[in-house]
Amino acid sequence: MPWPTFDVRGVEVLLIKMKVKHSIVINRSTEEIFAYMSELENLVDWSSVVIAARKISPGAMHVGATVRSTIRFLGRWSDITFEIVECEPSRDLTIKSISGVSPCLFYYQFEPVEDGKTNVSQDAVIHLTGEMLGLAEPVITNAIRRQLEHDLLTLKDNFAKRQAAGSLVVVSTRRPTTSCSWSSSCKRQA
Repeated sequence: MPWPTFDVRGVEVLLIKMKVKHSIVINRSTEEIFAYMSELENLVDWSSVVIAARKISPGAMHVGATVRSTIRFLGRWSDITFEIVECEPSRDLTIKSISGVSPCLFYYQFEPVEDGKTNVSQDAVIHLTGEMLGLAEPVITNAIRRQLEHDLLTLKDNFAKRQAAGSLVVVSTRRPTTSCSWSSSCKRQA
């Protein structure tokens, strides 16, 4: 079956719409996990494809706040700007791309479970365009599914390392970055 196409200014563009759902239980409160994940600059610490993230809108993180990120996926570099489109503290967070090669939407839901743990659910809708389709569709979609699942595992591991270290800043095994602690003061991590 051929890939669906749509017309953009007289040019046919290939399009694959994929939906991904994952969830993981993390041994931290919904408030802590939400506070960390809603600071989108922290994506560099737990998303394997995000190389850099910088807030470009003024003020605190809120609905309408934007972050420009540089990603590397399957050997390709791209800039994507994300906007927070829904944000209910300690309950849910929705971000969407507003620029970049592949329109996407990520919805995170935070549900308290037993013993102060949190179930973090991720629903993603990603539209892969012709620019991303240099490989066969199953190769790309499987790589995205694995990457998103791996990212949630990294998030869980970072919280476990933080708990073991007893620190306010999530411990990262990645390169040095600046990320915010829960008290909204920023600290340099090694």
